[in-house]
Amino acid sequence: MRLFSIAALAAALAASPAVAAPDPAAGLQALRELNLVVFDTLTTNGQEVEGRTFVGTLAAANFTNFGIGNNSQGAAASSFDVLSVVGNATGSFRLKAGYQNGANGIVGTTARVGGNVGAMDFNTAGGVNGALVAGGNLTASFNINNNSVRYGGTAAGGLNGAVKDGSLAAGGANDVAAALQVQMGALQTNLTGLSNLLATMPSLATITSTATALDYSGAKNGFAVFTMTEAAFENQNANFDTLFTGMPSGMTTIINVLGANLVEQGNLNSKLLNQTVIWNFNEAQSLSLKGFHGSVLAPNASVSNSSALEGSIVARNFTLNGEIHLGTYNGTDSFLPPPSGVPEPASWAMLLFGFGALGVMVRRRRDVLAVAR
Repeated sequence: MRLFSIAALAAALAASPAVAAPDPAAGLQALRELNLVVFDTLTTNGQEVEGRTFVGTLAAANFTNFGIGNNSQGAAASSFDVLSVVGNATGSFRLKAGYQNGANGIVGTTARVGGNVGAMDFNTAGGVNGALVAGGNLTASFNINNNSVRYGGTAAGGLNGAVKDGSLAAGGANDVAAALQVQMGALQTNLTGLSNLLATMPSLATITSTATALDYSGAKNGFAVFTMTEAAFENQNANFDTLFTGMPSGMTTIINVLGANLVEQGNLNSKLLNQTVIWNFNEAQSLSLKGFHGSVLAPNASVSNSSALEGSIVARNFTLNGEIHLGTYNGTDSFLPPPSGVPEPASWAMLLFGFGALGVMVRRRRDVLAVAR
């Protein structure tokens, strides 16, 4: 009986569901597809995001434009909407539907909001119509025209053409907020996992000054990793463009920037860096940027900008004081660990414990039988 119990325990441990592990590859793909990801709150005052945006909540003002597009640099093709908001979208914003996503078609047509929606405006291009899908209430009237609006809660007066669909509300068959929450959970896990992975990768050198070009002679497999000190990042005379003057064609550069509370005071102006440089602010709790080029990965930080950011942006909270431009990350994935079906270390530990205990009991049972004989 004891032998059976331990065997059953080992089988149960092996069959028990494991907590989803971070998937850095999925995080990197999100950098390719999304222009702005904010896990908690995006606060805006006008301005615009050219590509796709995915946020926890939106506090907008002065009709911030989402999905205005770019004719040159774009994002990877994607099933993500132009704008996804897990909770409420308060204030005023504008959905740009049908705008160019570089050479990859259009950015999209749809804004999807799990909670309530404030003042909204549609602006379309290319003969397409826009769509709003909301799980909560429409709290202000706005012009729908030929666009589509569906909502799960209640609607303010003057919303001619909006269609109530109770299945979109919380607990409904097509619960918008619940579906978006699942997506956000995966994004946060995978993008944070990507940041953590990059932070542990061996560095070719530590950048203490931006006065000289980076040495790429030790780079392999199409990527190079460097570490940057907080002092170098915050130097008011920093010219970050100098660092990349010797970057080989097709090279991806990863820069792990040290420091918890960072303020950019130098300059970075090269648009050639947008899609092949990842700035990983893994330690940052707050980050203030001027104009910047390349992907900004700051999953634990409250980020703000005072001028345009060019590339993929990831933050815990974000205050938008300047535009967010395409294109998103388009570099190599050769630095990622290979996919594997091997169990996680914790799973191995449980399995080995179960098998070890099973072996002990088998040996004891044999000893008992031997003595009895």
